Amino acid sequence: MAAASIKEQVYQELSRVTNAISNPKRMELIDVLSQKSYSVEELSREIDMSVASTSQHLQVLKSAKLVDTQRQGNFIIYSIADDSVLKMVSAVKELGFRKIAEIDRLIADFKTDKNLLESISLEDLLLRSKKEKVMLIDVRPGEEYNAGHIPGAVSIPLAQLKKRLDELPKNKTIIAYCRGPLCVMAIDAIKLLNQKKFKAIRMEDGYVEWKLKQTEIGKSKR
Repeated sequence: MAAASIKEQVYQELSRVTNAISNPKRMELIDVLSQKSYSVEELSREIDMSVASTSQHLQVLKSAKLVDTQRQGNFIIYSIADDSVLKMVSAVKELGFRKIAEIDRLIADFKTDKNLLESISLEDLLLRSKKEKVMLIDVRPGEEYNAGHIPGAVSIPLAQLKKRLDELPKNKTIIAYCRGPLCVMAIDAIKLLNQKKFKAIRMEDGYVEWKLKQTEIGKSKR
């Protein structure tokens, strides 16, 4: 087979991957699945879409080998195929955040709308923890925390936060994280904590960003 023909076929297969993530709802599905495995029914609620439409999008992702499935009783459970999928989506986000001015504007509008006065990155968290007393809380649903979390973080799901305020110290800075830069759970948590006179700051990065950074650190040490 001619080299040109092989190259064309390889590019054709690669285009299946780029096509699979070209839809905003499929990108959102990957974001949600990066936290833990979910059924179709659960995912449809997370992304506010019908079960039928959610299933169709998942089939596209599965065809491109971006997600895996397994049966649990009457349910089909979807999960991210492997960390290479997370790296790919992270690279797309990073490229978009750096190069597309419209995304900058949207992010700025998002922060203004949510009245975000301060947020920090993972690197900022490490620096702060060396200079002051901090408590890191994970405000995602408990099952996502159990599937994977940043070491040292305490699970206090947003839905439980009001009832668990007495577990939080007044002499420490409370740093809350959830699913990443566009997740609103940590935003709502910070607003509540500030109203209750806690010193609280939102961390833009989430568990997936931490996980990918640990992979990079591991590779650099080899």
